[in-house]
Order: sequence, then structure tokens, then C-alpha cells
Amino acid sequence: MILMKDVTKIFNIKDKRIVAVDHLNLDIRKGETFGLIGPTGSGKTTTIKMCSTLILPDEGSILIDGHDVIKEEEIIKKKIGVLAGEFVRLLYWRLTGRQNLELFAKLRNMWEYEERVERLLELFGLKDRENDLVMHYSTGMKHKLAFAIALLSDPPILFLDEPLTGIDPLTSYGIKKLVKEEFNEKTIIWTSHNLYEIEEMCDRIGLLNRGKLVLEGSPKDLREKYREYAKVRIVSTNTKPFLEIKGAEMGKEGVEIKTTDVTATIQDIIEVCKRNNIKIDDIKTVKPSLEEIFMESVKNA
Repeated sequence: MILMKDVTKIFNIKDKRIVAVDHLNLDIRKGETFGLIGPTGSGKTTTIKMCSTLILPDEGSILIDGHDVIKEEEIIKKKIGVLAGEFVRLLYWRLTGRQNLELFAKLRNMWEYEERVERLLELFGLKDRENDLVMHYSTGMKHKLAFAIALLSDPPILFLDEPLTGIDPLTSYGIKKLVKEEFNEKTIIWTSHNLYEIEEMCDRIGLLNRGKLVLEGSPKDLREKYREYAKVRIVSTNTKPFLEIKGAEMGKEGVEIKTTDVTATIQDIIEVCKRNNIKIDDIKTVKPSLEEIFMESVKNA
């Protein structure tokens, strides 16, 4: 549904050459929610903008449902919905929620939009405030209205650029529930800084760093791939001696020892206990979290 081959985007800012996206390859299947995560400036928003024809790639190709973003811009625009964090600022605050939806429907040359507007107002819980000026909406309501506008034409493809940033937990929960229950057949690219959000919502995840894709796979596959090491976590009133063990460092809950041989590490721990007459309150083996996997990948990229 979305195919990117060797896509590169370069910006020249004040005589400085910035490679925002560097030979990116992605193949996103129909009905899949694909999460893009990465540090600020990693290329997530630039990727969304290229896929939605707002900017064009300098190298490579992007096909959206078989259509080229450079040659078939108008066709692609009819197939996509875009929600970006800054989109809330583009709402007409002196119009009502309903008037905003109707205006954007007309701008998109939708002639029979009344039923769709009604459906979206109900879906996003805005029906009882449809005639209020947007300037009187809460941040969460403005966000939901912006999302509703992105869905006006019921597009099969959605680009959600940090869709939950800056909104309250209740609105965030409602949007996630809608995506899971009402839009689960759509093809979605979802970008975020929040790994837990991405893991909850996405079938596959890609980690971008400095414009390059450094990691890709389902949450399950990524965990299995990185199970060549584990951490032994020790809780004790006297933790300092354990820091002498190779791979040991202080963690939030105690000393954590990164190891590829748990049996040997346990033996090292026993020796430290005997030598220093230390009592251990708790010891457990933990697998690396997705956050640890991603941080390690960014560090080594």
C-alpha cells in the first residue's frame, strides 16, 4: 500500500546541507499500522510530508496504493488523510465545529457531505458542541475536530504525525479506541516520540535515526531478535560490591548486570556475596525492554 525505495530528502539551510531522510526503504502493507519512532530531527515528519505530497523527495520513489507521489499528486490526495500536530492551528476558530467540517468538505470538492459530517460529529463526541465556535473548544476538542477533518473523505490511508501530543489522557484514550475499533482496516503511518504509544497501537515499528532506518519489525520480533543478552537485577542494602562485576551498573530498582551468560553471572554474584558477607533481598532475570533495544540501536547507529 505504501512503498518507499531509496528515498532521500536534503534541505539546504543557511549554507548547511541537512540530510533529513537518507535512502529510506519501507514497504507497508494494506490494513497495517506502521509506527515510526525516533529522536527529534530523525526524519519522521519529513517522511510523512513526502508521503502526503506536501514536499517531494530528492531521490528515490514513493508509491501510495500504486501511485507515484511526484506524477500523480491529485490522485494520492483523494486517498489519504493527514493529521499533524500543527494542524490544530489551521482550524478556523471563528467558525463552529460543524462549519469547519463543512468548509473543508467543500474545499475538497465533496458535494454530498452532510451525512459524513453528521457521522464524524457523532463519532468524535462533538455533536453537543457542533454549533459552538472553535475558539471556545478545549485543546482536546480541537484535536478531535482536526482528526475528523482528516477523515472527511473516508480515506483508506492515514498519516498520523504525533496524533496524541499535547492532549489530555481521556481524549488520548478516546482517539486510540476509535483507531482500533473504527479505523482498523485503514493503512496507517503513526509517528511518535512515545514508545509505549507506538507499541500499543502498531503492528510493526521502524526506528529512524538521522534519517536512516536502523531497526524494523513487530514488537515481538524485535524482542526475540535482541534476546542474546539479559539483565540480572539485584536488590540489596549493600549494592556497591556488585558494581565490580562486568556489565554491572546502578538501575532504578537496584544493580543491573547486562550479560550473555546468566549462569556465569549468578556465580559471580554468589562469590561477591560470600566475599563481602552480603544478603540479597531480591534477584531476577529480565529481558531487554523495547525502550532499551531502541536506545541501544540509536547509540550504535
